[in-house]
Amino acid sequence: MKKGKEAMLTDNMQGFIQEKINYNNYEISFRRWLISQIDCGHLSVQDARDRFKLNPLEYKKIIKRWQERYSDELHLSLSIMTSKEKADNKALEKRIKELEKKLELAQMKNVALNTIIDIAEQDYKLEIRKKSGPKQ
Repeated sequence: MKKGKEAMLTDNMQGFIQEKINYNNYEISFRRWLISQIDCGHLSVQDARDRFKLNPLEYKKIIKRWQERYSDELHLSLSIMTSKEKADNKALEKRIKELEKKLELAQMKNVALNTIIDIAEQDYKLEIRKKSGPKQ
């Protein structure tokens, strides 16, 4: 009878027994990505532990070791834009479009004026444009 009770207890202990995780099975690219996410502040160490089911007893040592190996001194990442920056960005885009329209109008005006000058010089034999060089 004791064996039956012991067997029942050990069968229900699965949730309490910590399985040994081989951290060498994680790919190096994953390790680099995880450390970069932690270093940039996109992911906390606890969030990484929970999300990737790292051992609650060893995760700090593992992450520290990975940070020593894979952490970059120079973090190249783009931070998320705030709503103010997005509004500023939209205002700047609007301003750019306005300026592009003005530039297009100025270019059309320039072409029209050059065309008028060309026609006047041909038809009326006027020298409107200044001649370049020493003889003027």
